[in-house]
Amino acid sequence: MELNQTSIHYYDKRLARISTCSETADSIVSDTFPDIGRIVCAYGTAAVRDQTPQSGRLLASGMVQVVVLYEPEKGEGLRRLSVPVSFAHIEECDGIDAETVCMVRCQVAAVDVVAVNSRKLNVKVQLCFFIEGYCQTQCEITEGTQEKHVELLSEMQTVTLTEQVRAYPITVLDDVSMQDAEGLSILHANCTLRSSECRAMRGKIVLKGEAEIQCLAIQEDDAVRVLSNTTPFTQILEMPEVEEQDVVCAQLAVREIDSRIEPDGLLSYTVSVTALITVRRTRTLCRIKDLYLPGQTLQMSEEKTTLHSMPPSVSFTAEASETLQTAQHAAHIVSAEAICCSAKHSAKGDLQITAAIQVLYLSDEQQLYAVSRLVPLTMPCLVAGELSDISLAVRASAAGETGVMCNVTAAGMATAEERVAFRHITSLEEGETQKKTADATLLLRYIQEEQQLWEIAKDCGTTMEEIRRVNDLPADATGVSHMVLLIPMQV
Repeated sequence: MELNQTSIHYYDKRLARISTCSETADSIVSDTFPDIGRIVCAYGTAAVRDQTPQSGRLLASGMVQVVVLYEPEKGEGLRRLSVPVSFAHIEECDGIDAETVCMVRCQVAAVDVVAVNSRKLNVKVQLCFFIEGYCQTQCEITEGTQEKHVELLSEMQTVTLTEQVRAYPITVLDDVSMQDAEGLSILHANCTLRSSECRAMRGKIVLKGEAEIQCLAIQEDDAVRVLSNTTPFTQILEMPEVEEQDVVCAQLAVREIDSRIEPDGLLSYTVSVTALITVRRTRTLCRIKDLYLPGQTLQMSEEKTTLHSMPPSVSFTAEASETLQTAQHAAHIVSAEAICCSAKHSAKGDLQITAAIQVLYLSDEQQLYAVSRLVPLTMPCLVAGELSDISLAVRASAAGETGVMCNVTAAGMATAEERVAFRHITSLEEGETQKKTADATLLLRYIQEEQQLWEIAKDCGTTMEEIRRVNDLPADATGVSHMVLLIPMQV
């Protein structure tokens, strides 16, 4: 029998995870530096140098530049040490291969530094990876048959498929004069990327957004300052396959930040970014639920085909508060930052996030201290679906004598993704004629509890259309109950 087959080509999102790992390194204090008295704080900036998909796994590697600020044993002001820590993270996932299009965002969740002795440090870096991977997929589904006598029970199913995925390297750079920034040196730099517009235009993608950079800098008198600047950007990306009516989305990930302050107070930075562009198109396909041949059996071979439907994402924000205990009173908050280490919906629909929070503050004696915690947060959130592109912002303030109140805001995207099963019938042939238990051409059956006409017709070897006609049922009737039904038999 002739079958109506449809070939589907799209990109299946096989990998979408938040993963964590730890790396350690030892560092010896240079002879030009004094002995370590107290570790004040430590920050790390990650640079992803390579992200290589292989058969069944993804390898992400790079370097974390750790900056350790410490007080010498005999005072003499703060000292800064730089410790490089390399990382290599392997993410296992069935189905990915060398052609998988991937995006990796790596952030430093926490840096723990222990002074082994006055001349040696042990550094432990906790990394958080946000990973997505799309595999090009080809499959076939059966939408019908050209054999008129075969009865089909089907429905029209709308699916939104990711038909194009491409990762582009882009660069955002700027030079800006900062007020009273002469003599500053950078301890730590962080960049937040936001996409404000992403659309198709005659075989190209127009991407607009902004990069907000925040730098923690130290003055010659050991005072720590926060410098910030926002740089808007516009990128025109080549994608010949895209059409203007297509729904296109962008996800942005920082790969590396290079920042410095010139002696004259000029803040110069270069941000290397991966822009993952997805093109989604909506299709309406016929989904076969059941089929039979009245009066005869069918010999059929089939396979299950599952399509990953991904409608456009919706943005969300959610908030929660947590108090971190400190060793002394926080007289002044210098800076606060938070990294999302895990995220999921609870059974009640709330958003459950694990946040790595670090707050830098001054004590009453104007000494610099830091508090770092891994904090579970529960946030009321009305948006359901798969979570992605989550970023955290935190506002910190002193709470009582030994505490810091942290108000955390989560922002991200949620997608109501769905796996939709279709049938791929590879062969369909007529079988043997079904034996009748009697020579009657019309059966009477009392239907008490509601039954579907499809099941009655299939069981009796007739059609729903014939049952409707003989019983004068509406053309859209699909079920009956509490009635005597006349069932015509196929001759």
